[in-house]
Amino acid sequence: MSNKIIYYILPVTPISSPVMAAAPSEARNTAVAPISDGSSKRLIHCLPRMWWFRASSTVVIEHFYDELDDIKNSKKGNIKMGIFSTLGTDIFSELMALFHKEYPLITVRFVEDGALHLKNTLLQGELDLVVMPLPVDDEFESIPFMKGDLRLVVHQNHRLADQETVLWEDLKEESFIIFREGYQVHELIMQACKLNGFEPNVICETSQWKFIMEMVSFNQGITILPQSDLEQIDVSEGKIKVIHLNPRINWQIGIAWKKDSYLSYATRTWIDFIKTNLEGSRNNQ
Repeated sequence: MSNKIIYYILPVTPISSPVMAAAPSEARNTAVAPISDGSSKRLIHCLPRMWWFRASSTVVIEHFYDELDDIKNSKKGNIKMGIFSTLGTDIFSELMALFHKEYPLITVRFVEDGALHLKNTLLQGELDLVVMPLPVDDEFESIPFMKGDLRLVVHQNHRLADQETVLWEDLKEESFIIFREGYQVHELIMQACKLNGFEPNVICETSQWKFIMEMVSFNQGITILPQSDLEQIDVSEGKIKVIHLNPRINWQIGIAWKKDSYLSYATRTWIDFIKTNLEGSRNNQ
């Protein structure tokens, strides 16, 4: 069989001039055949994945050229992905190494910011994918990515350092060093403190994970950070301890994209690769 792309007009025969005039040149220069299945007028083009398009007096082909360009370029592409600074790129390091080995012509650019700004940037079409809290709003689609809980992080000489679990109410007199407003972890901390009857004494807010850890390692205050089910909080570079909190505050994030937006071959490949590798990691735990 030849690799010729075949277009079907349903159920119009012969094909009218206005319809063909609106179709791309690729459609006009390839074989066309009528099919009668009792359905409404639609256009089908036979590509690696079957796409359906509606047609009336003219043919409206949504994302046709995007898909055609994907097929021509195959395993090439660029992806812009927004992630939390609280998450960091470390979680993606191993994934990226494996992905780049298999797909060397697909590049992934990470943009770090707070959840709210990333969400707005995605809606404006400036990013392809964004890591965001689950569940997502109606204007997005998503897949689960990571989950975990909040942990207390203190200097090893802190009065609470020897505790296995600390109550939220025991933190009333502490100095908090936390992520700034606009980050999900900030909102979770403020809500948890309020539910436990106090307002935290915040002495520093920042968007930098490393800076927070350095401040705690100098015993300038405490912090509360997200612990994931896939990776432990790294305490190798400082004299710090990670402690469970009671009551436990859970969180879950996913990888989201704008609903009804076109996902390139590169973006779809990256999403599938993440899903497959995360499932493997959890099965091996």
